[in-house]
Amino acid sequence: MEAAATPARSAARARAASRDPSGALSRPPMADAATPARSAAPSSQPVRVVLRVRPFLPSEAASATGPCVSVLGSHPGGEVTVQLKDQHTSRTEHYMLDAFFGQEDDINQIFDREVSTLIPGIFKGINATIFAYGATGSGKTYTIQGTEDFPGLIPLAASTVLALCTGTWCSMEISYYEVYMERCYDLLEPKAKEVLALDDKDGNIQLKGLSWVPVRSMEEFQELYSIGVQRRKVAHTRLNAISSRSHAVLSLQVSADVMKGKLNLIDLAGSEDNRRIFNEGIRLQESAKINQSLFALSNVISALNKNELRIPYRESKLTRILQDSLGGSSRAVMIACLNPAEYHESVNTVSLAARSRHIENFTSTARKQETPKVKVDMEAKLRAWLESKGKTKSIQRMDGLFSPIASKTPLSMSHMKQPASSRISCRAKAMDQDGGKVKKILFDPEVNVPTENVPREHMQNEVNTAKKAVLPSVTLCNEKHEASLRKALSPISSNRAPVNQQISDNGNCAVLLEPQTPIETSKVENIPGATPLDKFNALGSNLKDALVQQYLDLLNVANKEELQQLKGIGARRAEYILELREETPRPFKTLADLENIGLSSKQIQDIMRKTASGIFK
Repeated sequence: MEAAATPARSAARARAASRDPSGALSRPPMADAATPARSAAPSSQPVRVVLRVRPFLPSEAASATGPCVSVLGSHPGGEVTVQLKDQHTSRTEHYMLDAFFGQEDDINQIFDREVSTLIPGIFKGINATIFAYGATGSGKTYTIQGTEDFPGLIPLAASTVLALCTGTWCSMEISYYEVYMERCYDLLEPKAKEVLALDDKDGNIQLKGLSWVPVRSMEEFQELYSIGVQRRKVAHTRLNAISSRSHAVLSLQVSADVMKGKLNLIDLAGSEDNRRIFNEGIRLQESAKINQSLFALSNVISALNKNELRIPYRESKLTRILQDSLGGSSRAVMIACLNPAEYHESVNTVSLAARSRHIENFTSTARKQETPKVKVDMEAKLRAWLESKGKTKSIQRMDGLFSPIASKTPLSMSHMKQPASSRISCRAKAMDQDGGKVKKILFDPEVNVPTENVPREHMQNEVNTAKKAVLPSVTLCNEKHEASLRKALSPISSNRAPVNQQISDNGNCAVLLEPQTPIETSKVENIPGATPLDKFNALGSNLKDALVQQYLDLLNVANKEELQQLKGIGARRAEYILELREETPRPFKTLADLENIGLSSKQIQDIMRKTASGIFK
């Protein structure tokens, strides 16, 4: 359903995946499952995060200059450092993950190293979960489902579990369901009502209305599984001809007497950036729900790996259903799937995966060496020239022109810096205060300073003495305002929050907003025949637009503490907003952009409604 592997190197895998007469896949069942040829180092984290880069498709190979992902090195604990590089801008980012599977690694290798080591545990009552996460078209469905010739993780796991059940009292049964628009539906036995997630008397999750079907052979499994796949919600999008619009969960449950163990294999729907693909209508609603549930899943995995006391299972239907398989003694593996030709999608996928491991990345950008430029204080030179010409009125008019711009934030008021003219006036005051000293040294008639045949060293000493008399006061005044003036003349940064600035001595304060594109407002009061109701409605519309714009501006510049004071923004969502601002200076231009942080359209409306109501409290 998603990108498949190139057929060039798949003949060997097809022979390796051939079936035996019993219908099971030809794999050494117990030896390979327990001790794979290349076993991964055991992870101390409840959830392992690994990376898989799919091969280039034939349509991509012609224009591709090389994969955007590569491995820099491995670490003693089995972890690897991967590099993502943009071929156009040379921007690189580095992340540390638990394992890496490149284009030359097939699904069998992923199964041997990551999945087969978890299967013996389900025979001991230890649940396990495998996620395939990534953007649309990154190879998630191929990794989980595979094809008839190249089986994916689901058929490989089912074959291994059936082989281990042979000759024992254990039996296997399966369930297959999807989570679509935050509702759960049975794919094996479709029903009119959705499947409900309820707590039993012991606090365990029970799925009311979900069917479990016993399976005794691979023929039975393939028949049931293929029927369920055909019932899954798919649609055509701009990124994929057949795009999965739901999270599909296949559960293999092993039962023996009172013991039960479960292996969940999940094909997550692809994350989508609606700013790039321009989803509309139902596709936009689906995408918002998908992104919201993926963000909630990331929060759960991050909380588990950090051993937090509270795990936010109830943030989405998927994490609520999987509550018994995430946390405690359960184990999980997140397989982050990447498209080697898409740098930005890969960065978003790996950054969320690395965030789940609570590992920070570092960014480096190749830049050309620039020749240092000497900074010239043009304002001071212009003011000095105007003063020398006696144009004091021009100087007064220019005070407003060169006064630094300050903005008002919700939590603090930024004020005007002291204008540069005050620095000049300070120098003049210093000259007046120390004028006696200067005159006494330079112009006192008692001081005999011959004008002819004076040694050069002696004249230099006299000048230095005069400087020492004046410079202390001038320097004191100069140091006080030098830093503030340079900050005032520096370019305006659109992605930084305004900071508190010093108040000038005269107490004058001009408050101006950040430069923005002018927004024309309809002036109904100037239209002949406008009723009072029309004027009131126009005023309400303008207030609404202004409130929305101020809210978006706050999201684009506020720090973490300020973001957490907003309704609907918690600590993790605030961190995610800061991560988005590192990639894009102003990621929030409309309210629809809030869906990228996991908020639904209904939640966005509720937040704005509460924000507006808070004004009148």
